[in-house]
Amino acid sequence: MRAKSDRNAASKDLRQVVAYILDITQMTATITSLISTGMVGFSKEMLEIDRRFPGFDARLRRQIDKEVRRTISQRIPGLRSEFEDFLGSRLTPDELQTALAFQRERIIGELRDTAFVKSLETDVLSAPLSERLSASMSSEQHDAVTRFLQSPCGVKLVPLTRQMESLKYDWMQAIVRDVSQRLPEIGGDLLRRHYLRLLKS
Repeated sequence: MRAKSDRNAASKDLRQVVAYILDITQMTATITSLISTGMVGFSKEMLEIDRRFPGFDARLRRQIDKEVRRTISQRIPGLRSEFEDFLGSRLTPDELQTALAFQRERIIGELRDTAFVKSLETDVLSAPLSERLSASMSSEQHDAVTRFLQSPCGVKLVPLTRQMESLKYDWMQAIVRDVSQRLPEIGGDLLRRHYLRLLKS
């Protein structure tokens, strides 16, 4: 019974650690931002459509956000499972507890705040993200990160981070490509619905 209870606790810790790593709110914002950036090339066409159908651009962006969220909700179980398998085979139960305790620290949670992440995205893009992050951290945050990185769990996680980020990046890029390819269909459907509303009014 004790062994089963320990396994259940470790499994719960693993799911929570992965949930922190795969922050859906942040991934949604990043994916939506990447798609919007890709739409810059169509800015003239969008301005013309918005001039003829006021508010179309705002509705399109809301629809894109919905489509991104829908696609993420469909695909996130597979990515979670992949991360759980990846970390579960590499970290001990004690190391999972250490990682979870670190993630739950208030000052570390501030690094996941939407406004903070947004400030990094709009900061000097010539500097690597790690440098921008380090420059924006408080001394308390630096100390907490240093303590974690020097722990057995941190030492083990550092070389794994690049692999996890690569997995997450490829997954996000696949959604960016898929939703971007559906943009003509999404925009066309919005235009049809908008035109029908005009006919009924």
